[in-house]
Amino acid sequence: MTLTYGAPSLIEIPTVITSRLVLRGWRTSDLEPYAAMNADEETMRYLGGVVGMAATERMVTHLTGMWAIRRHGMWAVEDRQAGEFLGRAGTYFGEGWPAVEVAVSLRRDHWGQGLGTEAIAAALDFGFEALDDDELITVTHQENAGMNAIARKLGMTFREIADVGPWKANNVYAISRAEWAAHTD
Repeated sequence: MTLTYGAPSLIEIPTVITSRLVLRGWRTSDLEPYAAMNADEETMRYLGGVVGMAATERMVTHLTGMWAIRRHGMWAVEDRQAGEFLGRAGTYFGEGWPAVEVAVSLRRDHWGQGLGTEAIAAALDFGFEALDDDELITVTHQENAGMNAIARKLGMTFREIADVGPWKANNVYAISRAEWAAHTD
């Protein structure tokens, strides 16, 4: 049997550059720092608990695959100046999700610098430019003061405490396309 090969299929992941961040596709070199981040109890407190390298690798392949299936997803977040891996941010939609979510998770040693806000703002910009959705959400643990503050700072409005799915008992904040446009003018 003779095999014939065509051109490989590529997953197109746009790169978004902000003043301090590069939101980009995942690299093999991201696995170790992402696994270290996912092993930190404080970082993972509101994200279901710590996970190891195998689960981290599955997450990265899942997050990368979202781009192929849905044409949006989570980026690896890199410090624009230093070039180091900082975490993940972007858009997410899972089966049964109430809407497309914008989300971020950064290394704990970079908390409190406004980087999460900057990453979520970039995800909102991308979401409203690239998707047909007229509303985006973020789902935050009720006790996660930092993420709840980011949602409010970016003009998102508390909608409800979710009562179903993996987001059960979490805050759901939402913002419409028109509200985001007014917020960024």
